[in-house]
Amino acid sequence: MRVLFINPPFLARFSREQRSPAVTKSGTLYYPKWLALAAGVAIKEGHDVDLLDCPAAGHTIDDVIDLIERKDIKAVVCDTSTPSIVNDVKIVETITSRCPGVKTLMVGRHVSAMPDETMAMSPAVGALALREYDYTVRDWLAALDCGASLADVEGICWRDTAGEVIRNKARPAIANLDELPFVSEVYKRFLNVTDYYYGHSLHPLVVFDTSRGCPYHCSFCVYPQTFSGHTMRYRSAANVADEFDYIARELPQVKTVMLEDDTFIINLKHTRRLAEELIRRGNKLPFDSNCRADPSIDIDLLKTLRQAGARLFCVGFESGDPDVIRKMRKNNNKSKDAGFQNDAVTFTKNCQEAGIMVHGCFMVGNLNETHDSIKKTIDFAIQLRPDTAQFFPIMVYPGTEAYAEAKEKGWIASNDFSDWLTEDGLHNSVVNLPNITHRELVEYCDQARRKFYLNPRYLLYKALQSLKSRDELLRNVMGGRTLVKHLVRGSFGAAR
Repeated sequence: MRVLFINPPFLARFSREQRSPAVTKSGTLYYPKWLALAAGVAIKEGHDVDLLDCPAAGHTIDDVIDLIERKDIKAVVCDTSTPSIVNDVKIVETITSRCPGVKTLMVGRHVSAMPDETMAMSPAVGALALREYDYTVRDWLAALDCGASLADVEGICWRDTAGEVIRNKARPAIANLDELPFVSEVYKRFLNVTDYYYGHSLHPLVVFDTSRGCPYHCSFCVYPQTFSGHTMRYRSAANVADEFDYIARELPQVKTVMLEDDTFIINLKHTRRLAEELIRRGNKLPFDSNCRADPSIDIDLLKTLRQAGARLFCVGFESGDPDVIRKMRKNNNKSKDAGFQNDAVTFTKNCQEAGIMVHGCFMVGNLNETHDSIKKTIDFAIQLRPDTAQFFPIMVYPGTEAYAEAKEKGWIASNDFSDWLTEDGLHNSVVNLPNITHRELVEYCDQARRKFYLNPRYLLYKALQSLKSRDELLRNVMGGRTLVKHLVRGSFGAAR
């Protein structure tokens, strides 16, 4: 079949796939990784595939319609997110009204968490894929191609000819990840890698996973709860190293790989095998990855990872207050929750000793937060001295425990998902805690950003780093150019 995969038009550089979708203050724009993987599976099955990332390339809905008509596209797979879902449904409505006969499938975390509610938004929504959808899209296309009923396609919610909504049997998670194509092959075929940028990574970069799932149960974390689950599945070390080799050979302009696993280092033996395989092959591509502040990751392993190419870890420190860490169930263990800040200090120092930088992720507005605990978090971020830091107001997404609790307590200020963004498309919060308003949470993040990035000691560190490395200089200039205006204006500057 002729099928189009779209990251649909919305705000310019809207980062739909990141854990908290928004237009970011650092200019960060995520790859449509999951969409691209599903497109890769469809190509492998012999379908005639196109992929458009509209927020990255500036495509409009008219561009999408033009491509559908020009290439006689028969099916469209449309990505979604919570803050953009009203827009995303309108995109599907436009496609089905202007291109009668085209079948659509909406995918992503939001529709996985709220399938019935999404189907009820419009009769134009014909089908949704629930959770990981690589093989769900494959089977949906196969059914359409031969005119079969959708009743046997695992993992979809769909509307029959009478308009009745039917939810099919759940699809098991993919066990053998080595079966999947390299997502970097799809990027090369359809995307411009220079469009994508992570504030903490060298530019340009490529993003892929070495595993799926996360065994931890953080109450706010959206991917494991709505999409990839809590059971770990790994690609083999050889398979991952093969993708590094492919990128080095076929995308020589790429300067960093970002491993977007929920948590890169879970199985220490598996991680060491991968590091040793990259070393054996002489890997020259630096890589960044998501990681936990886990003191069991010792100096020896960190140095081995550094030799393999590890450049930076993106670490969810979340809060400087042990009570907040305990409430979010950060470690599946109350004693570890109590000592988490000490572990974070130890882990950060060990990384820096091994020559690996740290990007710190901090959150305010967790459901037992106080003004005092937020101030502790800001002070903690400055104390840790990561290379870069991000500060988010809590974003409670449907399907998470945090969303369910906030909704039950009446703390969600708006049921309009568009309010998850400010007027400029920046991160907003809709959580009103008993003693802190949602606007105050956003303003605390503005304050934290100023205190962290305008600290004289930090500015000196960045100046010296930029003098030592041209690549780091370019990264600092690119990120700083976008960040400075937000430091000056704040999140609500455009609205005043």
